[in-house]
Amino acid sequence: MRICLGIDGGGSGCRARAQLADGRMTPEFSGGPANVYSDPETAVANIAALAGRTLDAARQMLGEGGAALPVHAAMGLAGASELGAAERLRAVLGFACIEVTGDVEAALSGAFRDSDGIIAAIGTGSVYGGQIGGRMQRRGGYGFILGDEGSGAWLGRKALQRSLHARDGLIAPGPLTEKIWARHGSLAAMLEFTRSARPADYATLAPEVLAEARAGCPVARALLDEAGDWVCRAIASLQPAYGPALPVAFAGGLGGALADDLAARGRLQWRRVAPLGSPLDGALWRATRLPRDPAKKEHP
Repeated sequence: MRICLGIDGGGSGCRARAQLADGRMTPEFSGGPANVYSDPETAVANIAALAGRTLDAARQMLGEGGAALPVHAAMGLAGASELGAAERLRAVLGFACIEVTGDVEAALSGAFRDSDGIIAAIGTGSVYGGQIGGRMQRRGGYGFILGDEGSGAWLGRKALQRSLHARDGLIAPGPLTEKIWARHGSLAAMLEFTRSARPADYATLAPEVLAEARAGCPVARALLDEAGDWVCRAIASLQPAYGPALPVAFAGGLGGALADDLAARGRLQWRRVAPLGSPLDGALWRATRLPRDPAKKEHP
């Protein structure tokens, strides 16, 4: 008997669900930002708090004896691959067994389980993964400063940059830049925003970019096209050089909207499939496959 816990975390927030031995599941719980690369202290605190609430719910469902059951957890976290966050989380959480991977592994497992395919996970950040015969390749996911092309944070930052370009007469203004200036009111206010803004703060502008692009704003349209260029480039690089093309699933808060935009403009060259589940589903699926006895490497 054990409790399996799945956690999916990124720059905008984290989500968790637990599964009991009889297949029953807790509701999905959510918590604050959990990018262990860009803000590790906050991420670890938010993950620990979320895990605690989720496990409390699981133990209430189990009743007497639930508190004594071991916890086997799998976490797909933005930035985990680069930082090596597993040891720190093991020390903080103290679970019997814990697997910490990057968010793309959880997204791939959620979308395809162990079948072949490509995932484009686009939210506050962006990362792409391809899975063939159990082997995974990754593209992107290098964080806000060096990567995350096409993501919500990237779109938000680009929107602010275009607003400055329009102010300086380097490009023609559009409804998007005018709305951004109306919101900030002054150059000083915009620069003050950037002093403390995190990727999730920039990503709040992404829905406005999408809306203005649909309404015909040339500045927003150009930004969305540039985002689409990066999405298509990443997917193309993950397709096998020989044999049939892999299906592509989109995940994340922005993934579906970008996929719809690419399809509407005739730019989506590959077969799009609905993911079997979310990155959180993938993390929980991975948790159920962890060895019941970690020392013996036994799988259920």
